[in-house]
Amino acid sequence: MVHSKRLNVQKFHIGGTPRKVLYHSESRLLLVLRTELSNDSCSSDICCVDPHSGAVLSAFKLEPEEIAKSMELVKVGNEHVVVIGTSLSSGPAIMPSGEAERAKGRLIVLYLEQVQSTDGSSVTFCSKPGSSSQRTSPLCEIAGYATEHLSASSFCSSPDDASIEGIKLEENEGWQLRLAYATEWAGMVLAVCPYLDRYFLASAGNAFYVCSFANDNPQKVKRHAVSRTRFMITSLRSYFTRIAVGDCRDGILFYSYHEEARKLEQDYCDPSQRLVADCTLMDADTAVVSDRKGSIAVLSCPDRTEDNASPESNLTVSCAYYMGEIAMSIRKGSFSYKLPAEDGLRTSDGPLMNMSSMQNIIIASTLLGSIIILVPISREEHQLLQAVQAKLAIHPLTAPVLGNDHNEFRSSENLVATPKILDGDMLSQFLELTSMQQEAVLSLPLSSPDTVKLNSQPYSPISVNQVVQMLEQVHYALN
Repeated sequence: MVHSKRLNVQKFHIGGTPRKVLYHSESRLLLVLRTELSNDSCSSDICCVDPHSGAVLSAFKLEPEEIAKSMELVKVGNEHVVVIGTSLSSGPAIMPSGEAERAKGRLIVLYLEQVQSTDGSSVTFCSKPGSSSQRTSPLCEIAGYATEHLSASSFCSSPDDASIEGIKLEENEGWQLRLAYATEWAGMVLAVCPYLDRYFLASAGNAFYVCSFANDNPQKVKRHAVSRTRFMITSLRSYFTRIAVGDCRDGILFYSYHEEARKLEQDYCDPSQRLVADCTLMDADTAVVSDRKGSIAVLSCPDRTEDNASPESNLTVSCAYYMGEIAMSIRKGSFSYKLPAEDGLRTSDGPLMNMSSMQNIIIASTLLGSIIILVPISREEHQLLQAVQAKLAIHPLTAPVLGNDHNEFRSSENLVATPKILDGDMLSQFLELTSMQQEAVLSLPLSSPDTVKLNSQPYSPISVNQVVQMLEQVHYALN
C-alpha cells in the first residue's frame, strides 16, 4: 500500500470498459464483464482473459441493446458456472423516486468448458446467444510486445505458477463460454450472489429470488422463494444462512430463508435511509455498507433479550466514516503481520493489540480509484488513538491545510451519536514527526467536547512510545 509503488502489475488493453473481474481457478483464467464495446453486433459481453498475456481467448456476446450488470461464479455439483444478470434497456435502472424502471432483464447461465481448437495458433470465440457459429482469430497485439501466436501453455498460466512453463494444458486445448440457460425476467438483474452450497440469489427490480439448479443441471433453473422491497435492489450478499439485501432508499435489510416452508422472512432493517452502493457481511450479524453519498458504516444485529421482541427491528450502527468518495466495491479480507515478541504492546492484563481481531479487514475501492483498508482494533486502542487524532487535528503541523474541522467532515452524512471510524491518514502523520514534535502534539489540551474518557474518567497521559508502537504495528505491516 505504499503510494506510487506497484509490485507484479501488468496493464492490458482488452477493449471496452471492464466492470467486473472474476478468477476461474480450474482454467486459471480471468472472467471479465465488459460494457461500452465499439462493436456493431453488441455493446457488452463476457470474455475470458489470459492473466499473463492479456489475450482475450473467448467471448460471449449479448444482444445488441443488452448490457451485463452483474456476474458471479456459482457452484453446481463439483463444478462452477457463470451466472450473469443483464438489462435489456440502455436507460437508467432507477427512477428519481427510487423505484425500479419498467425495463426487463435476463438471467443467463454459461458453461466454461474445454474445447479442441483447430490449430495451436488460433482460439475459438463464442458468438451471440443461441448461435452455434464460431470463428477463429489470431492473438491480438499486446502493447509493448510483438504479435505472436497463442501457445497452448498460455491458456492455463497463473500468477501463482512458479513459471509460465509450469503446469500446461494438453496440446490444442482451450476454453470457451457456452450458453446453458437464459430467461427473461420482469426487471433489470442488478445483483447475483451464491447462497449456501445449493442455491443462488438474483434480483429483478425490487424483487429477489432464491434459485437453484434442479438435479445439479445448469440448464434447469428453479425459483424457490421471492421477496420484495419497496425500492430498487442494488446489492445481494450472503453469509451462511444470512442474506443482506441493499436497495436504493431503505438501506440494508437482513433476511433469512426457511427451506421447509420455502419462504423468505425479513429480520432486521436499516435505521436510516441509505442509497446502497455495495455491502459485505463480516459474519451473520455484522454488515459493512457503503452509500452513494460517500459514507461507509458498520451495522450489527441488536441483542434480543426480550421474549416479546418485535420480529422486525432496526440494526445498530456500530461505527461510521465519511470518506467523501463513493466505495463501489467492498470485500472482506485478511490481514496478518509478524513483529518481534518484545515489540508487542502490553498492559497489566496482557497484550494490548488484539491479534485475533486483526485477521478480518475490510477492503473498499472507490469510484475515483482509491483503495481503502479498514482494520479492526480493540476498544482500548480506539480510545487512545481517538485522543491522539483529536490532538493531531488541531496541531498546526498536522491540522487540515484549509483549516476545516476534521471531526465535522468525517461526521458528515452520519448521525451525531454514531461512533466514528478513526482516520488512518491523519494518524499516520504522527510517525512523520520528530520526537519533540510528537511530544508537542500529545501535550496539547483538548476542549471539553473532544475530551476522550476511559471508564467515565479523563484519559491518562499518553506516552509517545506507546502511540508509535501501536501505529507501527499496522502502518508498517501495510507498507
